[in-house]
Amino acid sequence: MKLLRVYLGEKDFEKGIPTAEYIMKLAYKEGMKGVTILKGIMGFGKKRHIHRSDFFSISEDLPVVIDIVDEAEKINMFVEKLKELNFDCLIVEIPVVAHYMESKK
Repeated sequence: MKLLRVYLGEKDFEKGIPTAEYIMKLAYKEGMKGVTILKGIMGFGKKRHIHRSDFFSISEDLPVVIDIVDEAEKINMFVEKLKELNFDCLIVEIPVVAHYMESKK
């Protein structure tokens, strides 16, 4: 299993919708096991521009993190699809051990 983590900005758009939402819909369509989108309160990336939400900020292009968990082969194929999109991001792949817990109800 692998965890695919994508770091991007909330102002990124792909085909008229936020890129994070576009990636989630693509992951759903591709049958990925699980996706979570998290919105950060502050961060910076390669360009070293600090993104944060406060009264004095001109832009609130807050960081967004997308976590996708699936088999390594599916993650590898999904990364290739992400490379076809037009947005700035950092992609991290982390080997994980995943346990699916279900309610006993």
